[in-house]
Amino acid sequence: MNTKSRALRRHLVAGLVVIAPVSITAFVLWWIFQRLDGLLGNIIYPAIGIQIPGLGLLLLLAILLAVGWAAERAVGARIVAWWHTLLERFPLTRRVYTASHRIVRTVFGEEQRFFREVVLVEYPAPGRWSLGFVTAPAPAVIRRHVEDGVTVFIPTTPNPTTGFLVVVPRGAVVPVPLTLEQAFTFILSAGGVTPDAPGTTAVAPAATELP
Repeated sequence: MNTKSRALRRHLVAGLVVIAPVSITAFVLWWIFQRLDGLLGNIIYPAIGIQIPGLGLLLLLAILLAVGWAAERAVGARIVAWWHTLLERFPLTRRVYTASHRIVRTVFGEEQRFFREVVLVEYPAPGRWSLGFVTAPAPAVIRRHVEDGVTVFIPTTPNPTTGFLVVVPRGAVVPVPLTLEQAFTFILSAGGVTPDAPGTTAVAPAATELP
């Protein structure tokens, strides 16, 4: 019975390794599709009286392409500049619009990468190291207090969309030869998937096999 239970457990783990990533990917893609499709779908579908999955997403992409095409033309660029100036001067929208505009340009801009390199930072206490990403040199007003400072984003596990922002001297960070994908996989798996063996996890032995 021991041999059979071990074999069943191996088959179960092997099935999870194959099915779980596919299921998670499909769920995330479907969630993104529903949210994007609903942005315009909630307006269009009641108006036409029928729900066509994907129509809202197609119209959203068409609008983005049209706006992007117009923004690259001379007249469109002037309109965008006028709109940008108007929102920056209007008191109710100035702070939110300026901050979101800079964030979007930084994250999606082609000139620079938002996460520049993977590093280790001695955080939250001496002798305890956290995996983080250098995002940019620290602002000049902060570098007055932290010489040659850099900003490092330290994501939390297993949800890397939240985390901590620390400013440390450049000499206090330790570069790690990992790609962004390897680092994020390591964080998402809570250290279970190691960069040395992508896609594999160390499975602990059964309790009966422990010494």
